[in-house]
Amino acid sequence: MDSIIKINAEREERGTVLKESFHNAPYKLTHYGSAKAQDHLEMIVMSASPGILDRDSLLMDVHVKEDAYLKLFTQSFNKLHPMQYGASQNIDVRLAKGSVFQYVPHPVTPFKDSIFKTVNQIYMDADSTLIWGDIISAGRIYMNERFVFTKLHSITKIFKDGALNFMDNQCLLPKEQPIEDLLFFEGYTHQATLLFSGPYAKDLKVELDEILTAEYADVMFGFTQCAEDTVLLRAMGSDGELLYNFLGMLAQMCWVFTQDQIQVQRTKSSIEQADPTTHVVAKADKPRAKTKPAMEKKRAKKKAA
Repeated sequence: MDSIIKINAEREERGTVLKESFHNAPYKLTHYGSAKAQDHLEMIVMSASPGILDRDSLLMDVHVKEDAYLKLFTQSFNKLHPMQYGASQNIDVRLAKGSVFQYVPHPVTPFKDSIFKTVNQIYMDADSTLIWGDIISAGRIYMNERFVFTKLHSITKIFKDGALNFMDNQCLLPKEQPIEDLLFFEGYTHQATLLFSGPYAKDLKVELDEILTAEYADVMFGFTQCAEDTVLLRAMGSDGELLYNFLGMLAQMCWVFTQDQIQVQRTKSSIEQADPTTHVVAKADKPRAKTKPAMEKKRAKKKAA
């Protein structure tokens, strides 16, 4: 089945609103809680299907316009049923200047013989912010389906002002790769990824260096600044729900951090607009401080004369 989800979030006086949307079976797009409970927009993607079936295709198009803030949620784990030909998912995201978008979906659970490819293409303005996550599972562990899927291919690309800024390409072939060995899953059953991309990435990295110093039970993780304005975190574990909650906690921290930074920038701009001479006066103080010793020397020479 071919399915489409379209979301158009736009900023208005009362906050971010859903300006336009479209969805067809088996998916449904609805507000996550009250539409007016907060300044940003929260939407959830729901599905009447038991999961993704053979030859299914999903296209999701998300457009977050200037200064709009959107959080997108999912309803449950994304189950990939046994397949002969395969299924696909394509997500296209466009983030305008000053926009913020957060998307951390539930884990993908591939059943035996499933074949799935997902391509995520995110086009960002240099002043927009992205909080993006994904979790890959080994399969239905308690049904003895640990790494018995056929193929799972995930590609994520981030473009800044039209140029490729970041790319993550993972292709898992359990029948051909030593997938449980070193440099792969290393005995774990779930892998999680969190991406933060935006103008405050460097400052966030500093915060993470201070906050994420303790060990978390049943979660192994590491993070790095993989580009000038992008921070990447990888985590491994053996519990999909635990990793999902872990990413959710980190994503919320990133969201609050971004909102705080935006507020700081707005306050700074307001002060500068209210008193344009603020910086001029500050700069003028420096030359006076340098010339003071010279003036005192002149006065001393006059007294000596």
